[in-house]
Amino acid sequence: MDKPWHLHACWLLVLLHLTSLPTEAQPQSNPQPNHNNNNMANEVEFSRRLAIFSINVYNQVSLLKPQENVVFSPFSIQTCAAMARLGAKKETAEELDRGLGLVSSDTQQIAESFHQVLATYEKSAILRIANKIFVMKGYTLDQDFNRLLTEQFLSSAENLDFAQNTKAASTINQWVEQKTNNLIKDLINPSVLSADSRLVLVNAIHFKGNWVHQFDVRSTRPEPFYLNDVDSKNVPMMNVKENFGYAELPELDATALQLPYKDSDLSMLIILPNSKTGLPQLEEKLRSTQLSEITKKLYQTKVIVKLPKFKAEFEMELTDVFKKLGMSRMFSDSANFSGMLESPEALKVSAIIHKAFIEVNEQGTEAAAATVMGMRASYIVNLRNEKDFYADHPFTYYILNKANSILFAGKLQNV
Repeated sequence: MDKPWHLHACWLLVLLHLTSLPTEAQPQSNPQPNHNNNNMANEVEFSRRLAIFSINVYNQVSLLKPQENVVFSPFSIQTCAAMARLGAKKETAEELDRGLGLVSSDTQQIAESFHQVLATYEKSAILRIANKIFVMKGYTLDQDFNRLLTEQFLSSAENLDFAQNTKAASTINQWVEQKTNNLIKDLINPSVLSADSRLVLVNAIHFKGNWVHQFDVRSTRPEPFYLNDVDSKNVPMMNVKENFGYAELPELDATALQLPYKDSDLSMLIILPNSKTGLPQLEEKLRSTQLSEITKKLYQTKVIVKLPKFKAEFEMELTDVFKKLGMSRMFSDSANFSGMLESPEALKVSAIIHKAFIEVNEQGTEAAAATVMGMRASYIVNLRNEKDFYADHPFTYYILNKANSILFAGKLQNV
């Protein structure tokens, strides 16, 4: 049986500092009809904005971690932060609308834009997206906030006693592990939870898919992966020759390759600089390039592909990233999340933790990521018409759907 690549997505934990007295039990949601018009146009606009957010996060992460392999889920980060946005008011809401690049400042429209993507994959056999909100024992969610999370984000709520931080962290981590096929472990350290914590918002994604055109294991052999013009190291290099989406991108001094996954509209897009040391220049150019401009240039042709087998893990606290993207009020005492709880309290975000994992092999991809936001009070002969795509030096990659919604993004600098 083919062993698939697995992809696990990121989760976001929001810990809120609150000051008022406890309230009663969880309110019941009141289902309301969801009316979506112009779904295709909305999906395209959602994907365009998600791509911009992805580039912005990628830029900041790369600046903070310049020498590391990077993998993260912009969709997971944005989804979790958008759930928090539903409970934000005034200047806090405005900053999140701008920083996240949301489609609207209306909470119902924001929620519906995410619902379109979540509902698309609700019954998918290879991609699972799950949302969850953990609420301090004795506190009640605002009814409208809870309704949007339940109906549009397909989320459920669970009460925990964050004062028992070890037990609470274990419950949250077990949920994340279960949703990410045990790829993301120990996401939350008990030390980030306390009696002042009020809410933990979590998003998890798990993807498990095979390539349409798998690499023959017998063709994988040690070949050099160039770290720069001089230094290289031998790594397991996969080889295949098939028809793929391919594009030469002279304006980026790069080429692009699209590797589709079976039984889905998902694919991996690899953008490879022409120069062995060209990744920094490529990253700079990608800051002003929409991903759709690249994918529309792809055409089907026979390609000889060399791609290293690789694994990458990445973990980062994203507070500085959010602040650099203009979302700083949410971490301050002037934050306004008065739409989250039935009895409004002074809440602020205390931490945003993102953890991701990816493995690429001959059969497919396995990846996982989680974000937590805390709020507290080989081929030799190149025949004519065949293209070469030798990913034997640092490159950037994305896992995306047909609408160019980026579920995962990353760069491989070392194997």
